[in-house]
Amino acid sequence: METFKLCGGSIELLSRALDVRSSNHNVIVSNIANADTPNYKAFEVAVDEELRKLDTGKARIQLARTQSSHLPVGRAEVDRVTLRNSPAPALSLRADGNTVDLDRTMGDLSENTIKYKTSAQLIGMKFKSLLNAIQGGK
Repeated sequence: METFKLCGGSIELLSRALDVRSSNHNVIVSNIANADTPNYKAFEVAVDEELRKLDTGKARIQLARTQSSHLPVGRAEVDRVTLRNSPAPALSLRADGNTVDLDRTMGDLSENTIKYKTSAQLIGMKFKSLLNAIQGGK
């Protein structure tokens, strides 16, 4: 994503935030879907850790495409996020070993949705300002 250094790397950061929030949404929805599955252990995405991994200053590994038949170098790690077991509820009346706290999980889903929408609005504003600059402020 070297092309977006124009905005100081903020577009790259917001893009990664959208990817991580999307993965987080999928994990949360999976937890909700398995709320009645015996012995299911809830998971969560380590969102803060994933966003800290993005170093806008320099690339961690430089890849090069040496032959045209090679796969393109790009966003292969978008869907790879760090998952961890979600903490079990402090008080659970369930005897089936399931660790999904539906109330907390629904709250997490709402929070994640708000943060996703905020990131999407911010990146939209960045692109709108770039378009404005390209068009000469019309």
